[in-house]
Amino acid sequence: MIAAGVLCMAAGMAQAEKVALATFLEPNHVITRTLHQAWAEDLRAASNGEIDFEVFVGGTLMPPLSQLRGVADGVAQAGIHGAPYTPAELPVANALADLGFLSSDEFVLAYAYADFMTHELVGIAEWERNGVIYGAGFANPTYYYLCNDDLSTAADMKGKRVRTSGAGWARFSQSIGMVPVNLPSSEIYTGLERGALDCANADVTHLVNGATIIDLTESVVMLPTAPAFASPGIVYNRPWWQGLTPEQRRIVFDTTARAMARVQIEFALQVDASVEAGKAKGIRFNEPEPALLALRDQWVADGIGDLAGLARDTYGIEDPEALFALFQTYIDKWSGLMEGVDRTDEDALTALVKTNLFDTIDTETYGVN
Repeated sequence: MIAAGVLCMAAGMAQAEKVALATFLEPNHVITRTLHQAWAEDLRAASNGEIDFEVFVGGTLMPPLSQLRGVADGVAQAGIHGAPYTPAELPVANALADLGFLSSDEFVLAYAYADFMTHELVGIAEWERNGVIYGAGFANPTYYYLCNDDLSTAADMKGKRVRTSGAGWARFSQSIGMVPVNLPSSEIYTGLERGALDCANADVTHLVNGATIIDLTESVVMLPTAPAFASPGIVYNRPWWQGLTPEQRRIVFDTTARAMARVQIEFALQVDASVEAGKAKGIRFNEPEPALLALRDQWVADGIGDLAGLARDTYGIEDPEALFALFQTYIDKWSGLMEGVDRTDEDALTALVKTNLFDTIDTETYGVN
């Protein structure tokens, strides 16, 4: 595949080449189906077969922790990556990830973050330092606690081993007495099945998509933590991206706009379907006791577990408050843009993302200079 990537660059993509997109997510995961497989089909058609991705699912090409390095090294020409899995490599992404505790609108978060990472130098540079080009974003719905016992109180949660993906989810879970275990979503099922986990901090679509843990779940504690939005849905190998023509990069962006509309619509639909399926299965969707909710609210009020201090002292960000304020301008922009938009209308969302995000990127220079 590395050799094929080199050939692609040498030929300037004049000839069609089969290239690889790697994901550790399951074939039935919302992201796999909509942001990867459907997008690859759209891109193949729109480029008349010149850009032809084969999607390798379930970690068959690279395991979760190797995705970023593997794409940079050309093992795959594109891939997904879980930013919280590599905080040392991605300090900006991880600092911003916890701001999801302040906003539960996954549509706004997905589009604001992708906009930020493709337009702000501090974002662009972070991915380029790691040898990749940021290509597409997404946001999971809000994370709750999917557990193998009937839980709802602070006392219930204490001491329970919970899968988190790191970052603020782990710190908050620890603050209420849980024992966070940093695992990718692809390992949730095995962890619960073997008794290594009591709960999974994840969105409810995992009941019937992705991890598909409906048979291992007794209750969902509806204690909102944050949507996951700071991981790139697609990053590109830098030399491969530079081997594309500006016109081909525009085709990539145009098809990505639709993929980013499609994935958020599908996530929203699957939340409703998952809750319905869970209730039919007898799963309890428990509202947290007021004391537990108060602990969450206080943790957020205390600076999201001193996020600014963490960003400064651990991630090495000199002025975290300035970074947060800069990102807030993108939240404000997309909150305004999303007002009155039909969130089930794929064409309307596609046009919104294309016009206000991807059309503003210069394909002559992005990821090249």
